[in-house]
Amino acid sequence: MTEKDASTLAKLVAGCREQMESDLCELVEELGPALIREAGERDNASQDPTNRAAAATLKLALQAHWGKVTPALKTSLAGRTVQAAKPGYGDARALKIVNDAEVALQLAAREILERLTTACREETNPLERRISYLVLRSAMIPGDTTFKVSSLWSCIEAACAEVSDDAAAGILLLQLVGEHLAAELPRLYRVVNEVLIDADILPRLKQSYREMTLVDPQELAAESARMTSALDRLVKARTRDGAGAASGSGGGSLELFDSLKTLQTAPPQAPAGTHTNLVRMARDSAAARDVRPQDAVSLDIVAELFDQIFGDPNVADGIKGLVGRLQATVLKAALSNQRFFSDRSHPARRFLDSISTVAIRWGKVVNADDPFFVKLSELVNKVQTTYDGDLGVFDAANAELDAFLAEREKIEEQQDRELAAAVHAREEEMRLTRVAQMRAQRAANQCIERLLGPTVPREIEEFLRSYWRDVVQGRISQFGEDGPPTEEALQTAVALIWAVMPKLDPGEQKRHAARLPGLLKKLNAGFDEIGAAPDERKTFMDTLVELQLAALRAEKQPRPATKAKPTSMPAPEEKPRARSAGPTLQVSHATDQGVRVQDISLPGAGELDADSTPDRADLRRVRQLVRGDWVDFITAGQNRRERLTWINPSRTLFLFTNSASACAISITPEALAVRLRNQTVRIVAPDRPLFERAIHGAIHSLDKRA
Repeated sequence: MTEKDASTLAKLVAGCREQMESDLCELVEELGPALIREAGERDNASQDPTNRAAAATLKLALQAHWGKVTPALKTSLAGRTVQAAKPGYGDARALKIVNDAEVALQLAAREILERLTTACREETNPLERRISYLVLRSAMIPGDTTFKVSSLWSCIEAACAEVSDDAAAGILLLQLVGEHLAAELPRLYRVVNEVLIDADILPRLKQSYREMTLVDPQELAAESARMTSALDRLVKARTRDGAGAASGSGGGSLELFDSLKTLQTAPPQAPAGTHTNLVRMARDSAAARDVRPQDAVSLDIVAELFDQIFGDPNVADGIKGLVGRLQATVLKAALSNQRFFSDRSHPARRFLDSISTVAIRWGKVVNADDPFFVKLSELVNKVQTTYDGDLGVFDAANAELDAFLAEREKIEEQQDRELAAAVHAREEEMRLTRVAQMRAQRAANQCIERLLGPTVPREIEEFLRSYWRDVVQGRISQFGEDGPPTEEALQTAVALIWAVMPKLDPGEQKRHAARLPGLLKKLNAGFDEIGAAPDERKTFMDTLVELQLAALRAEKQPRPATKAKPTSMPAPEEKPRARSAGPTLQVSHATDQGVRVQDISLPGAGELDADSTPDRADLRRVRQLVRGDWVDFITAGQNRRERLTWINPSRTLFLFTNSASACAISITPEALAVRLRNQTVRIVAPDRPLFERAIHGAIHSLDKRA
């Protein structure tokens, strides 16, 4: 680890604090409309007069005073100092006479603080260790509470007091703000940790494909207790209903285990694209009629569990097929010991959860040739054919998978490092390419402008200024302004304009019919070149049909001289909005280390129009990305899942890779924010493993019915 002097480290800490406080103030400022809406919803939904009055009071107060909150928060954050000697709840100096309303407000604030502390624990625990390191090296003062959740929350609490002096409304406001911060605050801490890791301050191991979250033992114990309680309720309900053999002879269970051996060694084949719930078949069989209530409940849970997995639209068919082969094995593990449901450390649970945590790399499309999928298939087959009640089979599978992942991550880390170095080395070349792309865009704008006239329908003009401008730009970049492909694109634009002009002469109508197939072919080729989404293409083609029919009827298309004033009544059905004619994302390609890299950027901010300017919230979300995060890039309706593997030192370029593909994406934060806004990029949110979600869902569903 490279040692840094105290002043360098202090500057690093100051930068982290400034960024965190700036992001927090942005976030709080943007909460206003959502809070007003939520207060209104509480007012309409609540049956309690007191709660309705609090919600109504809060809504009016938010509308009048929310603008005061962000300035107050900035002032409060800026005024924070070392607070080691701050009086606590047990300090006599903190004692003062308060009324019941103030006590209720303080208790509510403390409950929310506890919730936020728990939500941020995964990030604050390692951050506290890094802060101790910084204190020892004199980069921070002992007792500095800059990054403590309690310090941030006290500032937010004080700022929210600007909205209303009504205690009930204040409690509701803190609760609503707390709900939003529970999701957002951990991301701010994550960025601080990542910056410190980049600075080589107690760097952690690289993020694995598997879950690395250290779960609090108390949380695990509480979750296990809840699951055990639910299982007890289900067994009692089964016993009351008379299901299962109350005597517990076990004869039915033995017969069921015998039938499961057949399902385990030779499961019936389901038609392609479908998944048969074998556990439900076993549960409804004669062998399951006389099982004990505990076994009947296990059958119900596992049957419901696989129903949830097979019905989940977010799980790829390949993963459903993989876990479907383990149905009999999972049922046998659950019947052998109900601890399977309540203990996440159960060897079978750990193996099953590994499948979904590895599967995050694929999204909805699984490549059966991917080494990860091949390895999982191999281990699933081994478990399926050898499990006979000995949990050592799962322990061995877990150990083998861990070793495989560690080996693959070393290989991929080296590949990513070499690719990042190559991309970093040609950043200047990429900058010059972007400058050339902007020149090509200006030339394309001029070419399109020369073709337009007062008689061109508005829809065609919008199409030519946006989509077709991008086609012309691409051809200018590749073949020059005078190149034959560029000339062909401009001739296609002329033909498109002629196609929607009124056709008074029968001869013109015949020529139109003869030229139309060729025109449509060229338009579709242009759409392919720029990667237009299918819904965008369909919307324009539908509009083109309408314009051509009007042209064949010799109808003149009206062009309003001025913009129509907005009316109070919305249109019955709005078509997707046309793309702006302003600067669009610039794309170029290069090959580095044998990998085809797609470079995506956005022109300078001074040249952007409203539609092309990144949204502030989207930019903040991009800034919160750290190495190891997964993102779906969506082009022409197809998802391409990539992992963020490198960020340049100035955080102006992100590199996304996936070893399953010979392609990578380098993209600027501004371009990524624009793609977030237009929904051609989706950040993959972390979630609980597939089997854990399914088990919780199955037990909750059955418990609710019981």
